[in-house]
Amino acid sequence: MDPHGDRTTPDTPPTGLDVRIEATNFGPIEHAAVDLRPLTVFVGPSNTGKTYFAVLIYALYRILDGFGRLPAPFYRWYRRPRFPEPRVPARFMMLRRKELRNLLDKLDADAASFRLSDVPEGARDAVRTFLMDPETLRVEIDRELMRCFDVESVSDLVRSPGQQREMGISLVVKERDRNLWKFRAAVSESGVTADGRMEDDVVLFPEGRPESRLARRIRSWSRRWTAGSENRRYPIEAFFEELFSEAFRSVGSHPGDAYYLPAARSGIMQSHRVIASSLVTRSTRAGLERFPELPTFSGVMADFMQRLILYEEGESDDGSMNELAARLEEEALAGRIGIRRPMPGGYPEFVYRPRGSKQDVRLTRASSMVSELAPVVLFLRGAVGRGDTLVIEEPEAHLHPAAQTRMAVALARLVRAGVRVVVTTHSDWLLKEIGNLMRAGELQEAGRPSVDEGPPSALQRGEVGIWLFHEEGPASGSTVEEIPFDSIEGVEPRDYEDVAEALYNRSADLQNQLEDATKGGSRELR
Repeated sequence: MDPHGDRTTPDTPPTGLDVRIEATNFGPIEHAAVDLRPLTVFVGPSNTGKTYFAVLIYALYRILDGFGRLPAPFYRWYRRPRFPEPRVPARFMMLRRKELRNLLDKLDADAASFRLSDVPEGARDAVRTFLMDPETLRVEIDRELMRCFDVESVSDLVRSPGQQREMGISLVVKERDRNLWKFRAAVSESGVTADGRMEDDVVLFPEGRPESRLARRIRSWSRRWTAGSENRRYPIEAFFEELFSEAFRSVGSHPGDAYYLPAARSGIMQSHRVIASSLVTRSTRAGLERFPELPTFSGVMADFMQRLILYEEGESDDGSMNELAARLEEEALAGRIGIRRPMPGGYPEFVYRPRGSKQDVRLTRASSMVSELAPVVLFLRGAVGRGDTLVIEEPEAHLHPAAQTRMAVALARLVRAGVRVVVTTHSDWLLKEIGNLMRAGELQEAGRPSVDEGPPSALQRGEVGIWLFHEEGPASGSTVEEIPFDSIEGVEPRDYEDVAEALYNRSADLQNQLEDATKGGSRELR
C-alpha cells in the first residue's frame, strides 16, 4: 500500500502526458535533461550519474505523488500522517451555494470539457496549495532527497560545492505541447528553495463526457446542507473527495505508485532474512545501547527491503502482471519463485523450484541469475500494476546473454501492459533486443505486424527514450544526450562502437603478429 495514502488504480496509464526532468550540478552530472517515455533507458560508463538520475526520478515521484495531470492530489496530501494539522487556510475550506450550483450546471453540460478553471476559486486555490507553497515544497524536497540518497544534508548532492555552485532540479508536465504544471528547486550550501505553477486550463474531464454520475453524488451530498442564503458558506472537504477522485479515474490522471529495484539484488535476496532479523534485534533498547551508531540504508534500499519483509503473495489484483511474471519465470528462469514462512507471521523465505522438480531450492543455493530475477517476479506478482512506474537498476546483471534479451522482451511487455519502466544498463544485448522490438513496432505501423508468441511486445519509436550519460573530459561532469534509433543500426551508444573497434583492431594486430612469428619460425627451421 502506498505510504502516502489510499491507492487509486487508474483506468488508463498516464502515457499521454509528456514529462521532462532536468538537473544541473547534481552529483556527477553537469547537466541532464531527460524526457520520460513509457520505456526510458540510461546507458553510459560507470560513475556518470545514471543511478543518481534514476533515484532522482523516484524521489520526485514520491514528493509530487507522481507525474499525473495534477500534482500531489489534494485529498491524498491533506491526509498524510506527517502533516497532523490542516495545511490549507480555512477560507479555502468553504463553498458558497451559488458556486456549487454553477459547478453542477457545468458538470451537466454534455458537450463541455471541464477544466480546473471551472472549479470554484476556493477549491482551486486549495488544490494549488501544495505546489505553490514554497515552505511545504522545501520541507518535502529536503526530507525526501536526504532519505533516498542517504546523505546528511541535501547540499551534499551539489556538484563541486566548494565552488559555491547551485544545484537545480526542474520538472515540467505537458500535454500536446501545452504546460499542465511545473516545479523547480534550487539547492545550495545555504539550503533549498522551491516553487511551482499549475495552469488553469488543465482538463479534468475529457471533451464531450457528461459527468452526471458525479453530479448526482454531489447533489446527494449537498442535500444534507441546511437551506440558507446564496452567500452562506459550507465545508467542502467532501466535495474534494468526490470531484478529484472522479477526475483521476476519468482520465487516468493519477499515475499510480513507484517502485525501485536497486542493483545487487542477488545478494539482498540471499540475505534479506538475516538483515531483517538483525535490524529487529538492534531495534530493542538493549540493541540500541550495544550498537549506538547504526549504519543506514538509502531510502530506495529501505523501501525495497520493506517490500520483501512485508511481502504477501497475491497482493496485486492485476491479472496481466501475474501473466507477465509467469512468462518471465518460464522463459528466463525455467522454474518458479515461491514463498514460504517457517512460522505464521514470520519473515518470508523465497525459494526456487526448477521446472520438472518437486523440490524447492533456497535462494542461497540457487544461481545468482535466479536471485537477480526473483525480485522482478515477486514485484510483478505482489505490487506493480497498470499505471505504476518501475525503476530497475541493471536488469541484465548476472544474466546469460539469451536471458538478457528475454528481459528486454519482459520490459516491453510491461510497457504494453501500462507500466512506465526506467532502467539503467551496460548491456549491449539488452539494447540490441530493444532495437529489434522497435523494428517490430515499425512493421506494425506498416500494417505487417511480426508474429510473436505471448503478450504484445512491439515498441513504437515515441515510446522509447535511450539516454547516453558521458563525460567530455576528466575534470568535467557528465552530460546527457538521447541516442536516436536507426532502423538499420538499431540503438548503439558510441562508446560501445569504440570498444568494439578497439577490440577488433587489437585482435587483428595480434593475429598479424602471430602470423609474422609463425613465418619467422618456419624460416629458422629451414
